[in-house]
Amino acid sequence: PERRPSSLKEQLALVTPLLEDLRMKREERVKQFGDIKAQIEKISGELSGYTDLNDKNAVTVDEHDLSLRKLNEYQLHLQSLQKEK
Repeated sequence: PERRPSSLKEQLALVTPLLEDLRMKREERVKQFGDIKAQIEKISGELSGYTDLNDKNAVTVDEHDLSLRKLNEYQLHLQSLQKEK
């Protein structure tokens, strides 16, 4: 039988690497959203004739919905804008 960690220190030692991995994945996902949203804003601005391009640091990402479904929605939107361009 598998031994369960008995002390809080043992439990923390098991959870900490997993938590760090999740944090790194979350940061990468936020970066993906930011990159895609920046591209969407840039192309939208070009299509509308608005040429004052914001840098991607000015892009805000709603960190409450970082799902793959939402990321795919943004990617599809970006692709449609790229075709329109």
